[in-house]
Amino acid sequence: MKTFAGLRVHEIVQTYSDTLIRVAVQQTKNMSEAEDIVQDVYMTLMRQKKPFDNESHLKAWLIKVTFNKCKDYFKSSRVKKTIPITEEMTFIAKEEQMVLPEIFELEPQERAIVYLYYYEGYTTAEIGDLLEMKVNTVGSKLRRVRLKLRTILEEGS
Repeated sequence: MKTFAGLRVHEIVQTYSDTLIRVAVQQTKNMSEAEDIVQDVYMTLMRQKKPFDNESHLKAWLIKVTFNKCKDYFKSSRVKKTIPITEEMTFIAKEEQMVLPEIFELEPQERAIVYLYYYEGYTTAEIGDLLEMKVNTVGSKLRRVRLKLRTILEEGS
């Protein structure tokens, strides 16, 4: 059985599927497309020949590939009108559900930064590596997104 960073494939799927689905849903706003993207990420993992240094390297790689697959999705002809947020997304924690609709009003790159920073706990430097951006750019975008979210939330109340 093939292993990556000391984990078997089924262990990787059990450990990271929820995270990858959340990333893909946040980007595509479509649960079925998100599931397809995550499946494609795992297929890419199976073709991966280069070893991972450790489990955090593997997790970062999985998230980065998920973001890249989401970008590919938007470039493809498969993109249809997105569906509204529905009950099928109940896998997301309750505290996330309160903010989730507002996050969907952000641009995809802004959603990615917010998700990685607040929900996955990555630093701005790590986000810069994952999204191939300069650290200062990530920091300034994060500040702008906070202001934008504050405005959106204040308008809604």
